[in-house]
Amino acid sequence: MLFWNKKHNMNEPVDVSLEQVRKAVLQYEDDMPGAINRLTLVRSDGSLDTSRLKRYLGGKSKKKFYLSRETFEIFEEADKDIPYYLDLVQLAVDDYVNETGKVPILPGSVEQEVDYRILMQDRYLKELPPLPLYMTTQELMLSHRPQNR
Repeated sequence: MLFWNKKHNMNEPVDVSLEQVRKAVLQYEDDMPGAINRLTLVRSDGSLDTSRLKRYLGGKSKKKFYLSRETFEIFEEADKDIPYYLDLVQLAVDDYVNETGKVPILPGSVEQEVDYRILMQDRYLKELPPLPLYMTTQELMLSHRPQNR
């Protein structure tokens, strides 16, 4: 019986998981010179340019993935609005903390949910996000998932 070793065409789109994309982005960042980071992969619409990750993924992804510029978290297309709101609120929280020295958390929130009312009232936020965001234990970074405290 003969077997042929068919070489995969890197120009053909491939099915990849979110975890594979995360690993590819980390590998890309490790392989690049110090001044180049994962933000160079982000297109103007917030999606990742997976054609630049071909060598790590085996080709360009069939699916779109999105990256938060502020938190560096990667999302699938179904969740593409989350990085937009993460970035919007992260910048507002950073400005609020820098100017007031306070953290905008909902009073009594065990999960450290961001208080949008304060940010809107003081004009740090111009748009009300449709999802709750939470402060993490990492240097005032936000997440769309509550942290286990």
